[in-house]
Amino acid sequence: MRGIKKLIIALFTIGLLIVGFLRPDSAIAEYKYQLYQNHENFGILVFPAENIFAELDEFIQKSGFNSVESGHSVMRFGPNNENQTYMMPESVQRKHSMDRFIILQVLAQKNILIGIFDPEWGLTLPSAIYQLDGLKENIPKTLNIFREQLNKRETRRHEPQDSRWMRLFTTHAATIYKNPLFFSKQH
Repeated sequence: MRGIKKLIIALFTIGLLIVGFLRPDSAIAEYKYQLYQNHENFGILVFPAENIFAELDEFIQKSGFNSVESGHSVMRFGPNNENQTYMMPESVQRKHSMDRFIILQVLAQKNILIGIFDPEWGLTLPSAIYQLDGLKENIPKTLNIFREQLNKRETRRHEPQDSRWMRLFTTHAATIYKNPLFFSKQH
C-alpha cells in the first residue's frame, strides 16, 4: 500500500513539473530586450539589453527610433511557425501595433546577428554576423523595403471602386469651368 502511495505522489509531482514546463511563462529567458519604435510603427528589438553599446544606441536613435519598452524576452516562432528566436512577448508587439521589426542579437566584441520579422515573409534569420558598419548599411535598406511593401499594399487596398473612370479622368484631363462665359450671355 505504501508503494502505491509513493508511486502516486511521484507521478503527481512529475505531472506538475511537466505542466509547469509547458506554461508560456516558463519560456521567459534570462535575456532582457530593448524595444525601439519609429513614427511608422517599425521597430528594432535588441537583446540582450545589457550588451547594447553606446554607438549602437546612438545609431538607432539617429535613425529616428525611440526607446519604448524593455523587459524579459521570450522564445517565439515566426508568424508562419518557422524559425524561432528571442523576442518581446506578443502582447507587447500588439500593444505597440508593430507588424514589422528588426531583431538584433548583440554578441561579444560588438558582433551582431540580424533577424527580420514580417507578416508576409515570416521570421528571417540570416546567419551572417555584422559589425556596426554593416548594420548602418542594412537597416536603412530593410526599412525601405518595409516602406515599399506597405505602399504597394496601400495602393491596392485604397483603390477606388470604379478605377477605370479615375484613370480616364487623370489621363485625359480637361478643364471644366463652373460658369463659362459662353453660356452666360445669349447671342
